[in-house]
Amino acid sequence: MVIGITGGVGCGKSAAMTVLREKFGAKTLLADELGHEALQPESETYEEIRTLFGESVVCADGQLNRTLLAQIIYADENKRKELDDIIHPYVMRRIREYLESWKEEPLVVIETALMFESGCHKLCDKIWYIGVDREQRIKRLTESRGYTREKTEAIMAAQMKEEDICRRCDVCIDNSDSLEKLTNRLQELLGI
Repeated sequence: MVIGITGGVGCGKSAAMTVLREKFGAKTLLADELGHEALQPESETYEEIRTLFGESVVCADGQLNRTLLAQIIYADENKRKELDDIIHPYVMRRIREYLESWKEEPLVVIETALMFESGCHKLCDKIWYIGVDREQRIKRLTESRGYTREKTEAIMAAQMKEEDICRRCDVCIDNSDSLEKLTNRLQELLGI
């Protein structure tokens, strides 16, 4: 079974992934990590991204400046779309490669905030949404990642609305309580 985990930034997708991997033996894939692969100089997408954004986003060591890229794409919807059009096909291809190599695994979980935007939902048997209210998300991100309220709100604004995502998912999981309650809910959904 392939389960897709989605939810906005700060909702606890990573916590759910850790539980699914460590307690229930799932093979896990983080689309974000594959997206970061796409930004590496050795990746097939590097030159296309470099051409799109120009030399100002290239550091002295040849790496792309992810902080600067983030600032650009959260301020310019068209640039974000152009970057997504480069990265999403790369990520989808890499996910398919992993799924092929893990076809004998009983449980594979793919995590991405952009489940529907990227097309990852087409690779999953079930989609589970992890959610918490807006203020709790902001609090988590300021505490855990040091984000400002403004940065968190800009990221949240660029993502699909929570109610729209939840409507498209098979299950919506409230993650506003303890890790123990999240674990119990995941176990219940897995039928273990």
